[in-house]
Amino acid sequence: MPSAIACLGAVHADLIAHGERAVLRETSTPGTIRMTPGGVATNVARALARLAVPVRLAGAIGQDADGTALARQLAEEGLDVGALARTSLATGRYLALHDPDGSLAGAICDTAITESLDEEFVAAVAPLLAAAPVWFCETNLPEAALAALAEAAGERMLVADAVSRAKAPKLAVLSGRLDLVFLNRAEAAAWTGFAEETPAVPLALAVAALGPRRVVLSDGGAPLTLVENGEPFQLEPPAAQVVDVTGAGDALIAGTLAGLARSLSLEDAAIAGLRAARLTLEATGAVAAGLSWPAIAPAGTGTGTGTGAGAGDCAGSGPDTAGHPDEALDDEPETDSDVFLLAPDAPTGRD
Repeated sequence: MPSAIACLGAVHADLIAHGERAVLRETSTPGTIRMTPGGVATNVARALARLAVPVRLAGAIGQDADGTALARQLAEEGLDVGALARTSLATGRYLALHDPDGSLAGAICDTAITESLDEEFVAAVAPLLAAAPVWFCETNLPEAALAALAEAAGERMLVADAVSRAKAPKLAVLSGRLDLVFLNRAEAAAWTGFAEETPAVPLALAVAALGPRRVVLSDGGAPLTLVENGEPFQLEPPAAQVVDVTGAGDALIAGTLAGLARSLSLEDAAIAGLRAARLTLEATGAVAAGLSWPAIAPAGTGTGTGTGAGAGDCAGSGPDTAGHPDEALDDEPETDSDVFLLAPDAPTGRD
């Protein structure tokens, strides 16, 4: 059985609108609207559950109807929601407007409840997550909570997602402890201070120089760049016919973590992540209905559950080791599709 993974971060309701025509300002647009669970940590956890990985989600929801509905749906999808805090704040919401080609026309996110989480929250949930050898967190969490997580993680494998250009610098709180980080070109530039036009390999190496032992750097339709123990390599993403960019970056993370939880190499795990992202781009919503481990398992690795902790060579390296926009939209519309696996001329959804 794959090792368990704890996901800590944003939990909120996504309102996803798809226009029948291009979305215009100062007028209404015919289309469809659907509500689903959202938040980077939530999207990753939901995808991991579909990939048959035991997963516990930690975050905060309100004592309102949205919070109750979210907790019920997430439990029905196979997530352990015992570490979800209920607070007096309103459950977070994310509203996205998509043009007919699937690209993001605009989005607004209310993340006040996630931004309220602090050291006390981490102290309360850490014992509930102790059995998971892999902890995944994201920079929607405040710096105080991230710092507390870095300490509470102990020898576990600690993984983080940069979330956005504006929030990527928060990774500095974790950098001396990170075993693996996911980010895109803009986020890497924001954290390292390098120009965004820096070639992907030097940019990924600059991220690694800040502490993470492993780096996964997405770059639109260009190759995915990985760094492991100072050595870079790249993977070509498969082409995809884009339907909806929501959740593709989170699917990349989930597929990669699902592979590591089965003791695959980082390369094979990232191949699984790229396949998960492609399935998500070709479907509506943050988690593709067809997502499963047999659907994304790299050739030759088998489709069974395997064993291990992401462990073996993926175990936490201790204190000296050194990308849905379910995030606040600080300076830019975030699509949470940190990797775009595009067919020729397909839209990216980024500004």
